[in-house]
Amino acid sequence: MYIITATFDPDAAFARTSELLALGDSPERLAERLGITRDLDVVKKGVVHGSFKRVLNDIKQLKSFVDLNRQIEDVKGGKTVLRFLGPGFKEKQIAKLEAECQKFGALIEAPKWFYQQPRVQLLSSIRDYALDGSQQGDAVWTEIDREKLVFPIASMFETADRAVAENLVAQIEKPLKDIDPRFLLEKFEGNRSITFDFDKGVAMYYTPAPAH
Repeated sequence: MYIITATFDPDAAFARTSELLALGDSPERLAERLGITRDLDVVKKGVVHGSFKRVLNDIKQLKSFVDLNRQIEDVKGGKTVLRFLGPGFKEKQIAKLEAECQKFGALIEAPKWFYQQPRVQLLSSIRDYALDGSQQGDAVWTEIDREKLVFPIASMFETADRAVAENLVAQIEKPLKDIDPRFLLEKFEGNRSITFDFDKGVAMYYTPAPAH
């Protein structure tokens, strides 16, 4: 896939993010600044700070699921004492663990619910806006393996990282004006923006592939 890599002004990105978060008392102005007046209803809902405690429960369920899958891989790879008891014991244990996994149902609903929340959509738009406004005009095309890109929230769900989830929930449940701009830029995800590297002053974001 193709992305654009560009240097950006970290101070400008921080200032723009802070300014937009401070507009929580005026959803109309916020939507206008972001250029998404057509989605004013989403902005209004996103400004209201609701509960994201469901994320913590989802992560707990995902952790159990991840642990079970790890156990299955250990049994299949002969990393347990079952390898001394013959293939019959091994297959029975795998079947038992796989049956336990099936009880978790459609765990894809966990990230799906999160990304559909108006507050998440609003924060992603603010992050994108900060990136767009702080570029320094030296964007270059880069072709990269998607697997090498880091998406902190997606990774949180995939690894069932509770520490990351607790920090995420603590931040996004705050009133909009109290959310840490640096957290939003470094630890969140955008619709277009991928990463902000404050130390290197480099940003990466999605863009249509260049014409050949």
